[in-house]
Amino acid sequence: MGLNLSNSQIARELELNISDVQERTGQLRQGVVLRKPQAELHGEVEWDEVYVLAGHKGHPESVRKKTVKVEGTVSKVLADAVRWIKKNPLYSG
Repeated sequence: MGLNLSNSQIARELELNISDVQERTGQLRQGVVLRKPQAELHGEVEWDEVYVLAGHKGHPESVRKKTVKVEGTVSKVLADAVRWIKKNPLYSG
């Protein structure tokens, strides 16, 4: 049995009820998420404004990669990125 199986495939192969398999795989996924340490980012992080602002509205020259030196947890870095974007508007003219 591989790792890339659906609940119904697991149930069929192990001859179990699909609802039991669904419950157990849900518990496993939840446990993995709870035990996963928060990612630490260091150095230079790059993001694309198109995803943050949902498009460039006819101004493709204004869509460019932004880089910022960061250090800390993902949530702190995202909060810093949002503050930076608010201080640096997409269109300056």
